[in-house]
Amino acid sequence: MLTANIDGNRSRPIPSAVGVCPFCRSEMVPRCGEVRIHHWAHKSKANCDPWREPETDWHRNWKNEFPLSWQEKIFQDEATGERHIADVHTLSGLTVEVQHSHLDPTERRAREEFYRNMIWVVDGSRLKGNREKISEWRNTLVEISQGQSRTNLFLTDKAEELFPNDWLECPVPVCFDYMGPKGDVSSAPQVLFLLYPGTVHGGRLVEPLPRGSLLRAIFAERVDTSSVRSVTQRVARLRLSNRRR
Repeated sequence: MLTANIDGNRSRPIPSAVGVCPFCRSEMVPRCGEVRIHHWAHKSKANCDPWREPETDWHRNWKNEFPLSWQEKIFQDEATGERHIADVHTLSGLTVEVQHSHLDPTERRAREEFYRNMIWVVDGSRLKGNREKISEWRNTLVEISQGQSRTNLFLTDKAEELFPNDWLECPVPVCFDYMGPKGDVSSAPQVLFLLYPGTVHGGRLVEPLPRGSLLRAIFAERVDTSSVRSVTQRVARLRLSNRRR
């Protein structure tokens, strides 16, 4: 984790300090070496959030793109008492969950049901085959034009040939980052791929965009549930004859 409580206040890791996990209240120790991003670790295996898993520096870097007050937000379902830690939760109410390792579909659906208004940022570099799939994206995706203007929105009827199949049925947006901890900088795409939920004109809607553009979209509240729905509805109204590569 990137934060722990010290004397009741959230804190970044401080060498030699003793922290307390804000979720399970167990003792945490700072990891402030010269190689990995500074973080907190549970002193012993604690009964913490069952959705918690070991984090890579890629995961921590994504969380650090957002203000400290948005990171590692604790949620509790008032009806059931169920509690979990979201990677990032914005002021507008959008939860950002960052995922590197394989995630069982049952748990993935449970998280989506729990957070509802959310977006996934997924490590697309985890398996070599995933990078190979996306390498020919320019020949597979068809860009949509509106009048004389390009939209940077693309349709594909071959999503299963481009993206990891485990994520195709998500009811929320999924952003694939192919520059993850196992990414090959020389061959991985320099853009992210935002896969919109559902189908439009029988295909899937994809938006390639730089990392900074995704962050600006999150800060500007352009990838929450209502905004994503508006985009897909707008594309659904467009005539397919206006598509272009």
